[in-house]
Amino acid sequence: MESHLIKARAPRHGRLSTVAHAGFGQKLEAENKHGLTDRISGFLALIRPLFFILTPINAASAAVLALGGYPSLAQCLAGFGTAAFAGCAVNVFNDYVDRDRDKYIWQTRPIPSGRVKPNEALLLVIILIAASLSMAWFLFNPLTFLILLLAIILGALYSAYLRDRVGYLSLPPIVGLIYLGGWAAFSPETLFSSLLPWYLYLLAVVWQTAHIMIYYPLHVVSNADGETGTKVPKAPKALFFTPSPQVAVKIGVGFTCLTLLLSVWLFFLAPLK
Repeated sequence: MESHLIKARAPRHGRLSTVAHAGFGQKLEAENKHGLTDRISGFLALIRPLFFILTPINAASAAVLALGGYPSLAQCLAGFGTAAFAGCAVNVFNDYVDRDRDKYIWQTRPIPSGRVKPNEALLLVIILIAASLSMAWFLFNPLTFLILLLAIILGALYSAYLRDRVGYLSLPPIVGLIYLGGWAAFSPETLFSSLLPWYLYLLAVVWQTAHIMIYYPLHVVSNADGETGTKVPKAPKALFFTPSPQVAVKIGVGFTCLTLLLSVWLFFLAPLK
């Protein structure tokens, strides 16, 4: 048996040895047979339930400020579904793009573990995008549709190209579009005449930058060594440069402080009741 290929089945003495081999970057071969419970848990993990909820909440904060109050229950449900499906589609596509790399660094994720097949994940992405864009067009307005479409395209581009070629900090400007979309859904006529939606966009970019840089030292990817074929750790780019862990944390702390400052100023800028 080749040393670089370890079955994902738990050995007779438990999974400890399998996990230990995975920790050294050795490949796991996903189990082909999974029960219904494994399949369901795989799809649930794939859609990231926490982000499924958080993305609409972020958009809702801008929607409430744009509307000057709370939307109706029907509008809340429509907005929740529109934002949640779009965010979910981008996250699932990210896992689809990373399916080969995750065999070495995130073996327990749904696709490399075999609980969800790659073609199933891609089909789910298509369904979620179609649902989200349809809701934006028919339940809201063309401007919301265009912002959402731009966010989905850039989110997919981030996973497929920008993250590795430009760096992790190419993500914050994309995340900020969540707030612009939430605002445009209820007040499209003021999106370009009011300062507040763009202030929310700036706030989103700043806090997302802080989040990324604080966790940056943990974002170590594995790339194949050309001579040995083994996987070696490699620090990813931040934004066309690769900072040391110490510098990354300092940047993260600085942007965290800036986030707090902008949040305080929001209290005075926003027409809160």
